[in-house]
Amino acid sequence: MKTKSILLSMVIALSLGACSNDDDNVGDEILNSPPVKRDPEPVNPEPDVTEDPETRHSYKPVVLNETQQAIHEKLQDFSWKLFKEVYANREEGTNLMISPISLEVDLGMFLNGLKDTAQQEILKTMGLQDFTVEQVNDYFKTLMDGIEKADEAAIFKSANSFWYNQRYTANADFLTNIQNSYFSKVEAVNFADPQTKDVINAWCAEKTNNRIDKMLDKTDDGDLFHLMNAVYFKANWKDQFEKELTNKHPFIYADGKADTVDMMAQDLRALYVETDKYQLCLKPFVDDAFQMLFVMPKEGVAMTEILSDDLVKVLKDEEKARYVSLMLHAPKFTSEYTEKKLFNYMQNINPSFALPSQDIKLLDNYNEEMLLGVMQKTFFLMDEEGAEAAAVTDIWGVATAIPDYTYMTLDHPFCYAILESNTFSPLFIGYYGE
Repeated sequence: MKTKSILLSMVIALSLGACSNDDDNVGDEILNSPPVKRDPEPVNPEPDVTEDPETRHSYKPVVLNETQQAIHEKLQDFSWKLFKEVYANREEGTNLMISPISLEVDLGMFLNGLKDTAQQEILKTMGLQDFTVEQVNDYFKTLMDGIEKADEAAIFKSANSFWYNQRYTANADFLTNIQNSYFSKVEAVNFADPQTKDVINAWCAEKTNNRIDKMLDKTDDGDLFHLMNAVYFKANWKDQFEKELTNKHPFIYADGKADTVDMMAQDLRALYVETDKYQLCLKPFVDDAFQMLFVMPKEGVAMTEILSDDLVKVLKDEEKARYVSLMLHAPKFTSEYTEKKLFNYMQNINPSFALPSQDIKLLDNYNEEMLLGVMQKTFFLMDEEGAEAAAVTDIWGVATAIPDYTYMTLDHPFCYAILESNTFSPLFIGYYGE
Protein backbone atom coordinates (compact mmCIF):
# COMPACT_ATOMS: atom_id res chain seq x y z
CA MET A 1 0.00 0.00 0.00
CA LYS A 2 2.97 2.30 0.46
CA THR A 3 3.69 2.24 -3.27
CA LYS A 4 0.10 3.10 -4.13
CA SER A 5 0.25 5.98 -1.66
CA ILE A 6 3.39 7.30 -3.31
CA LEU A 7 1.82 7.14 -6.75
CA LEU A 8 -1.24 9.03 -5.59
CA SER A 9 0.84 11.89 -4.28
CA MET A 10 2.47 12.28 -7.69
CA VAL A 11 -0.99 12.82 -9.14
CA ILE A 12 -1.69 15.78 -6.86
CA ALA A 13 0.29 18.27 -8.94
CA LEU A 14 -1.71 17.22 -12.02
CA SER A 15 -5.11 16.07 -10.89
CA LEU A 16 -6.20 19.29 -9.23
CA GLY A 17 -6.29 21.01 -12.61
CA ALA A 18 -9.08 18.66 -13.60
CA CYS A 19 -11.30 19.75 -10.71
CA SER A 20 -13.67 22.53 -11.76
CA ASN A 21 -14.19 25.49 -9.47
CA ASP A 22 -17.89 24.67 -9.42
CA ASP A 23 -19.80 24.30 -6.17
CA ASP A 24 -22.67 22.63 -8.02
CA ASN A 25 -22.93 19.47 -10.08
CA VAL A 26 -21.54 20.06 -13.56
CA GLY A 27 -24.46 18.24 -15.11
CA ASP A 28 -25.63 14.71 -14.44
CA GLU A 29 -26.60 14.36 -18.06
CA ILE A 30 -22.92 14.34 -19.03
CA LEU A 31 -21.93 11.26 -17.07
CA ASN A 32 -25.33 9.63 -17.45
CA SER A 33 -25.53 9.93 -21.23
CA PRO A 34 -25.98 6.66 -23.14
CA PRO A 35 -22.87 4.52 -23.60
CA VAL A 36 -21.02 4.92 -26.86
CA LYS A 37 -21.51 1.85 -29.03
CA ARG A 38 -18.26 0.01 -29.51
CA ASP A 39 -17.16 -3.53 -30.19
CA PRO A 40 -17.45 -5.55 -26.99
CA GLU A 41 -14.21 -6.07 -25.10
CA PRO A 42 -13.39 -9.09 -22.96
CA VAL A 43 -13.90 -8.55 -19.25
CA ASN A 44 -10.47 -8.54 -17.63
CA PRO A 45 -9.71 -9.02 -13.96
CA GLU A 46 -8.77 -5.95 -11.95
CA PRO A 47 -5.30 -4.81 -13.02
CA ASP A 48 -2.42 -6.08 -10.92
CA VAL A 49 0.25 -3.41 -11.14
CA THR A 50 3.01 -5.85 -10.23
CA GLU A 51 2.21 -8.49 -12.86
CA ASP A 52 1.62 -6.71 -16.13
CA PRO A 53 4.96 -6.47 -17.96
CA GLU A 54 3.42 -5.46 -21.31
CA THR A 55 1.95 -2.22 -20.03
CA ARG A 56 4.41 -1.62 -17.22
CA HIS A 57 7.65 -2.36 -19.08
CA SER A 58 9.51 0.69 -17.78
CA TYR A 59 7.79 1.52 -14.51
CA LYS A 60 10.08 1.70 -11.48
CA PRO A 61 8.15 2.42 -8.26
CA VAL A 62 9.53 5.11 -5.98
CA VAL A 63 10.90 3.48 -2.84
CA LEU A 64 10.94 5.45 0.42
CA ASN A 65 12.36 4.37 3.76
CA GLU A 66 10.28 4.54 6.94
CA THR A 67 11.21 8.13 7.80
CA GLN A 68 10.69 9.30 4.23
CA GLN A 69 7.30 7.59 4.10
CA ALA A 70 6.25 9.38 7.30
CA ILE A 71 7.29 12.73 5.78
CA HIS A 72 5.48 11.80 2.60
CA GLU A 73 2.18 11.17 4.39
CA LYS A 74 2.40 14.51 6.22
CA LEU A 75 3.00 16.33 2.94
CA GLN A 76 0.01 14.62 1.31
CA ASP A 77 -2.14 16.12 4.05
CA PHE A 78 -0.52 19.56 3.62
CA SER A 79 -1.06 19.43 -0.16
CA TRP A 80 -4.81 18.95 0.11
CA LYS A 81 -5.17 21.49 2.93
CA LEU A 82 -3.34 24.03 0.79
CA PHE A 83 -5.50 23.37 -2.25
CA LYS A 84 -8.62 23.75 -0.11
CA GLU A 85 -7.37 27.18 1.01
CA VAL A 86 -6.55 28.27 -2.54
CA TYR A 87 -9.94 27.06 -3.77
CA ALA A 88 -11.87 28.71 -0.93
CA ASN A 89 -10.14 32.05 -1.57
CA ARG A 90 -10.18 31.96 -5.36
CA GLU A 91 -11.53 34.84 -7.40
CA GLU A 92 -15.09 34.02 -8.43
CA GLY A 93 -15.31 32.56 -11.91
CA THR A 94 -11.66 31.47 -11.96
CA ASN A 95 -10.38 28.02 -12.83
CA LEU A 96 -7.24 27.13 -10.96
CA MET A 97 -4.42 24.65 -10.61
CA ILE A 98 -1.53 24.56 -8.18
CA SER A 99 1.47 22.26 -7.94
CA PRO A 100 1.92 21.21 -4.31
CA ILE A 101 5.06 19.27 -5.11
CA SER A 102 6.70 22.31 -6.72
CA LEU A 103 5.92 24.49 -3.70
CA GLU A 104 7.05 21.80 -1.28
CA VAL A 105 10.40 21.32 -3.01
CA ASP A 106 10.91 25.10 -3.02
CA LEU A 107 10.06 25.26 0.68
CA GLY A 108 12.45 22.36 1.26
CA MET A 109 15.28 24.42 -0.22
CA PHE A 110 14.13 27.53 1.63
CA LEU A 111 14.34 25.71 4.98
CA ASN A 112 18.10 25.46 4.54
CA GLY A 113 18.38 29.24 4.61
CA LEU A 114 16.24 29.73 7.72
CA LYS A 115 16.88 29.45 11.44
CA ASP A 116 14.95 29.49 14.70
CA THR A 117 11.34 30.74 14.44
CA ALA A 118 11.13 30.93 10.65
CA GLN A 119 12.46 27.40 10.18
CA GLN A 120 10.20 25.92 12.84
CA GLU A 121 7.09 27.68 11.54
CA ILE A 122 7.65 26.42 7.99
CA LEU A 123 8.15 22.87 9.29
CA LYS A 124 5.06 23.16 11.51
CA THR A 125 2.90 24.45 8.67
CA MET A 126 3.97 21.54 6.46
CA GLY A 127 3.26 19.13 9.32
CA LEU A 128 6.96 18.27 9.60
CA GLN A 129 7.78 19.67 13.06
CA ASP A 130 8.97 16.23 14.21
CA PHE A 131 11.59 16.01 11.46
CA THR A 132 14.91 17.72 10.86
CA VAL A 133 15.80 19.79 7.81
CA GLU A 134 18.37 17.13 6.94
CA GLN A 135 15.64 14.48 6.89
CA VAL A 136 13.48 16.71 4.69
CA ASN A 137 16.41 17.22 2.29
CA ASP A 138 16.96 13.47 2.12
CA TYR A 139 13.27 12.88 1.43
CA PHE A 140 13.09 15.31 -1.49
CA LYS A 141 16.35 14.06 -2.98
CA THR A 142 15.00 10.49 -2.97
CA LEU A 143 11.47 11.39 -4.08
CA MET A 144 12.31 13.66 -6.99
CA ASP A 145 15.04 11.39 -8.31
CA GLY A 146 12.63 8.45 -8.04
CA ILE A 147 9.76 10.20 -9.81
CA GLU A 148 11.99 11.36 -12.67
CA LYS A 149 13.17 7.78 -13.19
CA ALA A 150 9.79 6.14 -12.55
CA ASP A 151 8.75 5.74 -16.16
CA GLU A 152 10.55 5.98 -19.48
CA ALA A 153 7.23 6.34 -21.31
CA ALA A 154 6.25 9.51 -19.43
CA ILE A 155 8.12 12.75 -18.94
CA PHE A 156 8.54 14.19 -15.48
CA LYS A 157 11.37 16.56 -14.76
CA SER A 158 12.18 19.00 -12.01
CA ALA A 159 14.80 21.74 -11.76
CA ASN A 160 15.84 24.24 -9.10
CA SER A 161 17.65 27.56 -9.16
CA PHE A 162 18.79 30.30 -6.80
CA TRP A 163 19.33 33.76 -8.25
CA TYR A 164 20.74 36.27 -5.76
CA ASN A 165 21.77 39.90 -5.82
CA GLN A 166 25.46 40.17 -6.71
CA ARG A 167 25.92 42.95 -4.13
CA TYR A 168 25.58 40.32 -1.39
CA THR A 169 27.30 37.09 -0.42
CA ALA A 170 25.20 33.93 -0.36
CA ASN A 171 25.42 31.78 2.77
CA ALA A 172 27.91 28.98 2.05
CA ASP A 173 26.06 26.27 4.00
CA PHE A 174 22.81 27.17 2.26
CA LEU A 175 24.45 26.89 -1.16
CA THR A 176 26.08 23.57 -0.29
CA ASN A 177 22.76 22.07 0.86
CA ILE A 178 20.66 23.17 -2.09
CA GLN A 179 23.31 22.04 -4.55
CA ASN A 180 23.92 18.65 -2.92
CA SER A 181 20.31 17.72 -2.10
CA TYR A 182 18.37 19.66 -4.75
CA PHE A 183 20.98 19.98 -7.52
CA SER A 184 20.15 23.66 -7.70
CA LYS A 185 21.64 26.09 -10.19
CA VAL A 186 23.21 29.05 -8.32
CA GLU A 187 23.96 32.41 -9.91
CA ALA A 188 24.76 35.90 -8.65
CA VAL A 189 23.04 38.43 -10.90
CA ASN A 190 22.56 42.16 -11.34
CA PHE A 191 18.86 42.66 -10.65
CA ALA A 192 19.18 46.30 -11.76
CA ASP A 193 19.89 45.08 -15.28
CA PRO A 194 16.63 44.74 -17.26
CA GLN A 195 18.07 41.71 -19.06
CA THR A 196 18.24 39.72 -15.81
CA LYS A 197 14.53 39.00 -15.93
CA ASP A 198 15.01 37.65 -19.46
CA VAL A 199 17.72 35.27 -18.27
CA ILE A 200 15.53 33.97 -15.44
CA ASN A 201 12.47 33.70 -17.67
CA ALA A 202 14.52 31.78 -20.24
CA TRP A 203 15.48 29.28 -17.52
CA CYS A 204 11.80 28.86 -16.60
CA ALA A 205 10.85 28.36 -20.24
CA GLU A 206 13.59 25.79 -20.80
CA LYS A 207 12.61 23.75 -17.73
CA THR A 208 8.88 23.76 -18.58
CA ASN A 209 9.06 23.06 -22.32
CA ASN A 210 8.13 26.72 -22.96
CA ARG A 211 4.81 26.38 -21.14
CA ILE A 212 5.80 28.99 -18.53
CA ASP A 213 8.00 31.51 -20.29
CA LYS A 214 7.28 34.72 -18.37
CA MET A 215 7.60 34.19 -14.65
CA LEU A 216 8.95 37.67 -13.88
CA ASP A 217 7.75 40.95 -15.34
CA LYS A 218 10.76 42.84 -14.04
CA THR A 219 13.61 42.87 -11.54
CA ASP A 220 15.24 45.81 -9.77
CA ASP A 221 18.14 46.53 -7.47
CA GLY A 222 16.02 45.97 -4.36
CA ASP A 223 15.49 42.32 -5.20
CA LEU A 224 17.51 40.13 -2.84
CA PHE A 225 16.86 36.68 -4.27
CA HIS A 226 14.56 34.41 -6.28
CA LEU A 227 14.56 30.76 -5.16
CA MET A 228 12.81 28.70 -7.82
CA ASN A 229 11.53 25.22 -8.58
CA ALA A 230 10.19 24.17 -11.98
CA VAL A 231 8.34 20.95 -12.74
CA TYR A 232 7.11 19.57 -16.05
CA PHE A 233 4.95 16.53 -16.83
CA LYS A 234 3.73 15.00 -20.07
CA ALA A 235 2.32 11.52 -20.70
CA ASN A 236 -0.14 9.72 -22.90
CA TRP A 237 -3.12 7.90 -21.45
CA LYS A 238 -2.78 4.17 -21.01
CA ASP A 239 -6.01 3.95 -23.04
CA GLN A 240 -6.45 7.05 -25.18
CA PHE A 241 -9.78 8.66 -25.91
CA GLU A 242 -10.83 8.07 -29.50
CA LYS A 243 -10.93 11.42 -31.27
CA GLU A 244 -13.94 10.46 -33.38
CA LEU A 245 -15.98 10.05 -30.18
CA THR A 246 -15.29 13.64 -29.06
CA ASN A 247 -18.43 15.73 -29.56
CA LYS A 248 -19.85 19.07 -28.59
CA HIS A 249 -21.66 18.67 -25.30
CA PRO A 250 -23.21 21.04 -22.73
CA PHE A 251 -21.22 21.96 -19.66
CA ILE A 252 -22.91 23.72 -16.74
CA TYR A 253 -20.67 26.24 -15.01
CA ALA A 254 -20.69 27.29 -11.34
CA ASP A 255 -22.95 30.27 -12.04
CA GLY A 256 -25.55 27.96 -13.58
CA LYS A 257 -24.88 29.04 -17.15
CA ALA A 258 -24.39 26.34 -19.77
CA ASP A 259 -22.09 26.27 -22.76
CA THR A 260 -20.95 23.65 -25.25
CA VAL A 261 -17.48 22.15 -24.91
CA ASP A 262 -15.47 19.45 -26.65
CA MET A 263 -16.41 16.42 -24.56
CA MET A 264 -14.32 13.26 -24.83
CA ALA A 265 -15.89 9.84 -24.20
CA GLN A 266 -14.52 6.46 -23.23
CA ASP A 267 -15.68 3.24 -21.64
CA LEU A 268 -12.96 1.82 -19.44
CA ARG A 269 -12.22 -0.36 -16.46
CA ALA A 270 -11.41 2.07 -13.64
CA LEU A 271 -10.96 2.34 -9.90
CA TYR A 272 -14.13 4.13 -8.80
CA VAL A 273 -15.70 5.51 -5.64
CA GLU A 274 -19.21 6.87 -5.20
CA THR A 275 -20.58 8.37 -2.00
CA ASP A 276 -23.55 10.56 -1.19
CA LYS A 277 -21.26 13.55 -1.82
CA TYR A 278 -19.27 12.78 -4.94
CA GLN A 279 -18.08 10.48 -7.71
CA LEU A 280 -14.37 9.76 -8.00
CA CYS A 281 -12.27 7.76 -10.45
CA LEU A 282 -8.67 7.17 -11.50
CA LYS A 283 -7.57 7.06 -15.13
CA PRO A 284 -4.00 5.78 -15.60
CA PHE A 285 -1.36 7.13 -17.91
CA VAL A 286 0.81 4.80 -19.98
CA ASP A 287 2.63 2.19 -17.85
CA ASP A 288 0.46 3.15 -14.83
CA ALA A 289 3.34 5.09 -13.27
CA PHE A 290 1.06 8.15 -13.05
CA GLN A 291 -2.71 8.45 -12.79
CA MET A 292 -5.27 11.21 -13.21
CA LEU A 293 -7.77 11.69 -10.42
CA PHE A 294 -11.24 13.05 -11.29
CA VAL A 295 -13.59 14.16 -8.50
CA MET A 296 -17.09 15.47 -9.23
CA PRO A 297 -19.48 16.70 -6.51
CA LYS A 298 -23.08 15.65 -6.56
CA GLU A 299 -25.83 18.22 -6.87
CA GLY A 300 -26.00 20.57 -3.91
CA VAL A 301 -22.62 19.52 -2.47
CA ALA A 302 -19.93 22.20 -2.17
CA MET A 303 -16.44 21.41 -3.39
CA THR A 304 -15.02 22.58 -0.05
CA GLU A 305 -17.06 19.88 1.69
CA ILE A 306 -15.47 17.22 -0.51
CA LEU A 307 -12.00 18.63 0.06
CA SER A 308 -12.50 18.12 3.79
CA ASP A 309 -12.46 14.36 3.17
CA ASP A 310 -9.24 12.37 3.00
CA LEU A 311 -9.54 11.35 -0.65
CA VAL A 312 -6.31 9.36 -0.64
CA LYS A 313 -7.59 7.33 2.31
CA VAL A 314 -10.85 6.75 0.44
CA LEU A 315 -8.96 5.44 -2.60
CA LYS A 316 -7.19 2.90 -0.40
CA ASP A 317 -10.43 1.80 1.30
CA GLU A 318 -11.22 -1.58 -0.25
CA GLU A 319 -14.84 -1.32 0.88
CA LYS A 320 -15.37 1.99 -0.98
CA ALA A 321 -12.99 1.82 -3.94
CA ARG A 322 -13.71 -0.85 -6.53
CA TYR A 323 -13.03 -1.50 -10.20
CA VAL A 324 -16.05 -0.92 -12.42
CA SER A 325 -16.89 -0.65 -16.11
CA LEU A 326 -17.10 3.12 -16.35
CA MET A 327 -18.42 5.36 -19.12
CA LEU A 328 -16.27 8.45 -18.66
CA HIS A 329 -17.01 11.78 -20.32
CA ALA A 330 -14.37 14.47 -19.80
CA PRO A 331 -13.87 17.88 -21.42
CA LYS A 332 -10.78 18.83 -23.37
CA PHE A 333 -9.34 21.97 -21.85
CA THR A 334 -6.28 24.11 -21.23
CA SER A 335 -5.73 26.06 -18.02
CA GLU A 336 -3.20 28.69 -16.97
CA TYR A 337 -3.13 30.06 -13.44
CA THR A 338 -1.05 32.39 -11.26
CA GLU A 339 -1.18 32.30 -7.45
CA LYS A 340 0.57 34.95 -5.37
CA LYS A 341 -0.82 34.36 -1.88
CA LEU A 342 0.51 30.96 -0.89
CA PHE A 343 2.16 32.31 2.27
CA ASN A 344 -1.22 33.78 3.25
CA TYR A 345 -2.86 30.39 2.85
CA MET A 346 -0.08 28.72 4.83
CA GLN A 347 -0.91 31.16 7.64
CA ASN A 348 -4.53 29.98 7.46
CA ILE A 349 -3.26 26.43 7.97
CA ASN A 350 -0.93 27.51 10.80
CA PRO A 351 -2.13 30.70 12.55
CA SER A 352 1.26 31.19 14.24
CA PHE A 353 3.04 31.23 10.87
CA ALA A 354 5.71 33.94 10.86
CA LEU A 355 8.99 34.52 9.04
CA PRO A 356 11.04 37.10 10.95
CA SER A 357 13.60 38.80 8.73
CA GLN A 358 16.42 38.06 11.19
CA ASP A 359 15.80 34.33 10.65
CA ILE A 360 16.28 34.55 6.86
CA LYS A 361 19.91 33.62 6.27
CA LEU A 362 20.17 32.95 2.56
CA LEU A 363 22.51 35.95 2.27
CA ASP A 364 25.33 36.51 4.78
CA ASN A 365 25.77 40.25 4.49
CA TYR A 366 22.14 41.36 4.40
CA ASN A 367 20.77 41.90 7.90
CA GLU A 368 17.97 44.40 7.35
CA GLU A 369 14.21 43.93 7.13
CA MET A 370 12.90 42.29 3.97
CA LEU A 371 9.62 41.52 2.29
CA LEU A 372 9.03 37.85 1.50
CA GLY A 373 6.57 36.25 -0.88
CA VAL A 374 5.92 33.20 -2.99
CA MET A 375 4.36 33.05 -6.45
CA GLN A 376 3.44 30.04 -8.53
CA LYS A 377 2.43 29.83 -12.18
CA THR A 378 0.92 26.67 -13.64
CA PHE A 379 -0.11 25.30 -17.02
CA PHE A 380 -2.36 22.31 -17.74
CA LEU A 381 -3.62 20.68 -20.93
CA MET A 382 -5.79 17.58 -21.30
CA ASP A 383 -6.89 16.01 -24.59
CA GLU A 384 -7.55 12.64 -26.21
CA GLU A 385 -3.88 11.65 -26.20
CA GLY A 386 -2.95 12.50 -22.63
CA ALA A 387 -2.09 15.41 -20.36
CA GLU A 388 0.65 18.01 -20.02
CA ALA A 389 1.36 20.14 -16.97
CA ALA A 390 3.99 22.59 -15.81
CA ALA A 391 4.65 24.79 -12.80
CA VAL A 392 7.24 27.25 -11.57
CA THR A 393 7.34 28.30 -7.91
CA ASP A 394 9.30 31.36 -6.85
CA ILE A 395 10.11 32.25 -3.23
CA TRP A 396 11.44 35.80 -3.34
CA GLY A 397 12.92 38.37 -1.01
CA VAL A 398 13.01 42.13 -1.52
CA ALA A 399 14.79 44.78 0.56
CA THR A 400 12.36 47.11 2.30
CA ALA A 401 14.84 49.98 2.17
CA ILE A 402 17.16 50.19 -0.81
CA PRO A 403 20.48 51.94 -0.07
CA ASP A 404 20.71 55.38 -1.67
CA TYR A 405 23.42 54.70 -4.24
CA THR A 406 25.20 57.27 -6.36
CA TYR A 407 26.05 55.65 -9.68
CA MET A 408 29.16 56.29 -11.79
CA THR A 409 29.47 54.45 -15.08
CA LEU A 410 32.69 54.79 -17.03
CA ASP A 411 31.06 54.57 -20.43
CA HIS A 412 32.82 57.51 -22.14
CA PRO A 413 36.39 58.91 -22.14
CA PHE A 414 37.85 59.32 -18.64
CA CYS A 415 41.01 60.24 -16.78
CA TYR A 416 42.71 58.08 -14.18
CA ALA A 417 45.66 58.30 -11.78
CA ILE A 418 47.64 56.25 -9.28
CA LEU A 419 48.22 58.24 -6.09
CA GLU A 420 50.29 57.81 -2.98
CA SER A 421 47.76 57.36 -0.21
CA ASN A 422 49.08 59.82 2.38
CA THR A 423 50.11 62.75 0.20
CA PHE A 424 48.00 61.93 -2.86
CA SER A 425 51.13 62.49 -4.95
CA PRO A 426 50.34 61.31 -8.47
CA LEU A 427 52.54 58.43 -9.52
CA PHE A 428 50.76 57.90 -12.79
CA ILE A 429 48.09 59.91 -14.51
CA GLY A 430 46.32 58.70 -17.59
CA TYR A 431 43.46 59.13 -19.98
CA TYR A 432 41.37 56.48 -21.64
CA GLY A 433 38.88 56.89 -24.41
CA GLU A 434 40.57 56.94 -27.81
